[in-house]
Amino acid sequence: MIQNYYRASNAADALALKKAHSQAVFLAGGTQINRGGLYRGMPETVIDIRGVLSEAIFKEGAETVIGAMAGLQVVADSELLPSALREAASFIPTRNIRNQASIGGNIGAACPDSYIIPTLIALSAILDTARGRVRIEEYLEKNSGELIYDIRLPEQSASVVAVKESRSHIAPPVVSAAVSLRRDGSKPLCARVALGCVASKTLRLREVEQGLESGALKTFGDMEKAIGASISPRSDILGSAKYKTYINSVVVADAIIRCMEELS
Repeated sequence: MIQNYYRASNAADALALKKAHSQAVFLAGGTQINRGGLYRGMPETVIDIRGVLSEAIFKEGAETVIGAMAGLQVVADSELLPSALREAASFIPTRNIRNQASIGGNIGAACPDSYIIPTLIALSAILDTARGRVRIEEYLEKNSGELIYDIRLPEQSASVVAVKESRSHIAPPVVSAAVSLRRDGSKPLCARVALGCVASKTLRLREVEQGLESGALKTFGDMEKAIGASISPRSDILGSAKYKTYINSVVVADAIIRCMEELS
């Protein structure tokens, strides 16, 4: 349970508090900390950063910048953002939670069933952090925990599809994934395929991406088989490993076909 609470007055104060309390976690909207028991223990020390970081969403040259404290309802409503990211934010089942949750907090929590993280990976997002800019995959791979200031999305020429599958509107997902495909001058196709819900963190299926780019994966069946071979989910209350492998393979292969149809 939370025993120590600190409220930062600005970003520099937040970093100073984190340096003094290395085990502390940053508290933004609080929705992920409140779910802590699902994936990890509740933190003993939190640093409240509400009001410290930007909530703005704006264009800056060829990039779209999202302040880390932007609420997920604001993300879902913003016409400046790609439709796939807006849809991913809307997958969160209640407006109250979307109003409370922040996009930076969702990334920082790195929950394996995040709707936001696979979509940001598909969108090639870059994070502005306390230690500089970093690709979202690198941030997650290093379990960084660095304070996120902004999320930057490059101008998109890709077809991007976000998908989810759950047993009911409010149930936890068994599929949380995103796919992006784009034509590139140097190669006929560039692919990104990111899946949550099948491991302890969101995965990029790089072998599937390579198969799509090389043309080795041509049919729905080819894609379904390759996706299934690339994941090893565990059985739990949401379904057996076999079921999870099947449903992720089918839903994500369908998302790839949708992207291909948009590009054709």
